[in-house]
Amino acid sequence: MVNILQWDEFQKAAEELYMISPNDTRYVAKYRHIEGKLVLKVTDDRTCLKYKTDQMQDLNKFERLNRSLMAKMHNRSPVVVAELPPLVSSSTTTTTGAAPAHTQAHAQASTAAPTISSPSTQQSGGGGKAKKNRR
Repeated sequence: MVNILQWDEFQKAAEELYMISPNDTRYVAKYRHIEGKLVLKVTDDRTCLKYKTDQMQDLNKFERLNRSLMAKMHNRSPVVVAELPPLVSSSTTTTTGAAPAHTQAHAQASTAAPTISSPSTQQSGGGGKAKKNRR
């Protein structure tokens, strides 16, 4: 476990550790009210970096580190998801006048009538609970 005394060194080392192994890196912030200390820990199970402070001015630096690491975590390459074929716009027409098969399926799904239960099967009332009498 490496205790780093300078903030700039800790921030640089923490960001480098995350960039080396983003799937294994964990970041923990712990505030000990009794001692009035903020303890930051970044680890990937092989390397452990710690920074301890009791200075209020370090909170802004802590927020900057949080934003920086969250931005790096957010900008990882996304998982590729298969897309549905695009719907044919109203300006596009086919020469035969028939819509392609995938647009017919979308049209049938969007124009299907919703199922509505008949009034005889619907219950009315308060769900079986008796109303209390008021004076």
